[in-house]
Amino acid sequence: MRRLELGKLALDADERAAYLDGSEVPLTVRKFNLLSYPKKTFTHSAQMDKFWDAESNSGLRTVDVYIARLREKFAACDNFEIVIVHGMGYKAVLK
Repeated sequence: MRRLELGKLALDADERAAYLDGSEVPLTVRKFNLLSYPKKTFTHSAQMDKFWDAESNSGLRTVDVYIARLREKFAACDNFEIVIVHGMGYKAVLK
């Protein structure tokens, strides 16, 4: 089993599932993938390259929408947050 523990948040790569305090948090594959790289800073364009396919008509602002939704889903998680790295993009960090 490939499992990543981030405080109260657990990501299970085999199940492609996220758990907060033991309860599953429903996530799309793309949202799961965005969370799967803790402490790594991604620019908007790097996120688009890595997590969206080449045929996607989505713009760079799409990343902001996904990040906002992830922040909402994990607002109750007091050990983990997604932060802005000014001039770069976003990264997931432990508090």
